[in-house]
Amino acid sequence: MMTAQRRSELKKYMLEHKSASVLEMARRFSVSGQTIRRDFEVLENEGFLLRSYGGAMVKDRKAVTETNQVKSALFVDEKRAICRLAASRIYPNDCIFIDHSTTALALCPEIRRMPLTVLTNSYRVVGQLAGCANIKVISTGGVFHDRQEGFFGLETVRYLEQHCVDKAFLSCRSVDFQRGVSDSDELTANVRQTVIENADSVYLLADHTKFGKTGFITVCPLERLTAVITDHHMDERWRRLLAEKQVELLEAGTGEEEPPADEEEE
Repeated sequence: MMTAQRRSELKKYMLEHKSASVLEMARRFSVSGQTIRRDFEVLENEGFLLRSYGGAMVKDRKAVTETNQVKSALFVDEKRAICRLAASRIYPNDCIFIDHSTTALALCPEIRRMPLTVLTNSYRVVGQLAGCANIKVISTGGVFHDRQEGFFGLETVRYLEQHCVDKAFLSCRSVDFQRGVSDSDELTANVRQTVIENADSVYLLADHTKFGKTGFITVCPLERLTAVITDHHMDERWRRLLAEKQVELLEAGTGEEEPPADEEEE
């Protein structure tokens, strides 16, 4: 395995597991501990992780996110489960928005046979649905950003301001108990904010790693959401909050099993 490929795979592992030891990564990639230490040093200089004795941990950065190419390989089964549940809320002839996130992208295989109008700022969504005669695919246009595999900027926002959708399916950088939904940069946040303002219903697609964190810029308060669709059983604190905000919680059931009713967590 080439150095660049190994470091890319190392990033994927770290994003999923949050930390790793030199020993376990040396075994995983069949290289020496010294090689992994050099990799950790390079990734620390990039601001991706923090080294510790015998290992490293991911650095939680509010204003930086990984490329869609890296994120596509993370939590694949969880994203599919989330989007299978999301698809159950889509009906024939709906007009929907699908954003550029790798989570929302997993919605495409679930809707290919439905008659729909799909508005998107993701070129990968366009690519996946372009061959479906029953789906009218509309791209926002704008400035293409390779890292996020989508279109952003003033032209994108202006286009979205002119269009209303029945349902919007979005992801995010993080979801905080007090600050709500947030993103890592203004371009992404502006697109999502505009869509939210022009959607009858807003579905947030967020795996378990998104909760309890804050991003650089707020997208919307929780009460603006119609539903949160996630992969794990949410703890009681989140359940109560979403219920108070009148936000439906849909759990795909790929994570921990729901505790019995008489063992409710406080």
